[in-house]
Amino acid sequence: MSETLTRPVTRQVELPAWPVVLLFAGFPLLWVLGLASFAPVICAVPMLVLLWARGNVSLPVGSAFWIFFVIWAGVAVLALDNIFRVVGYGVRMTNYLGATMVFVYVYNLGVRRFSDRRALTVLLAFFAFVVLGGWLGVLLPEVRLTTPTSLVLPGSIASNEYVGALVRPRFAEVQQPWGAPQPFTRPSAPFAYTNGWGCNVALLVPCMLALVSLAGRRVRLATILVLALGIVPAFATLNRGLYIAVVVGLLYAVVRFAFHGRLVPLGGVLAGGVVVAVAANAVGLLSSLSQRLEYSATNESRSTIYAEAFNGTLASPLIGNGAPRPSATLDISVGTQGQIWNVMFSFGFVGLFLFVGWFAWLAVVSARWQHSGDLWLHVSLVVALLTIVYYGYDGPQLSVMMLVAALVLRRIRPPEVMA
Repeated sequence: MSETLTRPVTRQVELPAWPVVLLFAGFPLLWVLGLASFAPVICAVPMLVLLWARGNVSLPVGSAFWIFFVIWAGVAVLALDNIFRVVGYGVRMTNYLGATMVFVYVYNLGVRRFSDRRALTVLLAFFAFVVLGGWLGVLLPEVRLTTPTSLVLPGSIASNEYVGALVRPRFAEVQQPWGAPQPFTRPSAPFAYTNGWGCNVALLVPCMLALVSLAGRRVRLATILVLALGIVPAFATLNRGLYIAVVVGLLYAVVRFAFHGRLVPLGGVLAGGVVVAVAANAVGLLSSLSQRLEYSATNESRSTIYAEAFNGTLASPLIGNGAPRPSATLDISVGTQGQIWNVMFSFGFVGLFLFVGWFAWLAVVSARWQHSGDLWLHVSLVVALLTIVYYGYDGPQLSVMMLVAALVLRRIRPPEVMA
């Protein structure tokens, strides 16, 4: 059952797929230009025009969670206490709006023109560039990209730390906590931060496994090759959140496959897991992780900043604080270190309910499956529900999730066809 917004049209026109292809397969160009973090809203413009020209837009009922969340986030602008916070707020809002348009557009895009297989192949191109960026971080960690956007932005905006990280992206984060015998080089390209790389990979790995189950031989082999190439930069990130998300997602898939007696995909997952585990042990991944934890004190800082975020939300429980604010105890901002903390602190408990409700609804309605590809898309949504606790969701990863959500929902609740 779907709710339909309609305006009179003379005929039904199929939507073209090129705006979605541009967003993901064209991401390298947008990154070089310094526009990667704004890619969703840039590509949302032609999507909006094309949807309007076609005249009929269908939405599944459950999308009310997301629509009301975006509206509530817009109201939260009233809580901003500093004009300089408007920049960060504006970037986040454009990401929400751009991701919304990705969902609406793909949901209404005809399956004949943009099948699940084609959509996942487009994501393969994006994933391949993410892996390439990871290798750039491994091989050229000190490099920082100077983009045309960074050169034309007014100094007052470009000097903002958050915006600067977006338009002058580093290939890697090089961190040397106090007392550490050597720096930790953690790949981040083509994203601003290592956690952005980890989050995108965590969401994309199940999508790539869905493509393996759906694609022909050549695309299947290419996908497996890209997955294998991603192991080295993934190890180099020392990103616990990525490892937790992938392990949880794979274990969950193993249980679902075993319960349904699907032995072939079950065997493939187990074999791949053994190979990665052996490789991790061979390169000393656990000892490197232990060393980073010993010097970085990330667990303590996260628990402190989470407590500040909760207490700060209690002071403004309805519309929140509009945007993250400096911590009273740490050199990081309250309302970071995880998307649900950002949403809660910025948009209050109402915004948090709507945001989490959307992801929870997606995970629940996608739980029933017939083919392996369906299950892997569901796993990606389950991983999203897990990772919003400790990862921030900027434009690219949110757009990936909205694409997956649209693919799943248009199969479960197809958009109404207008005459």
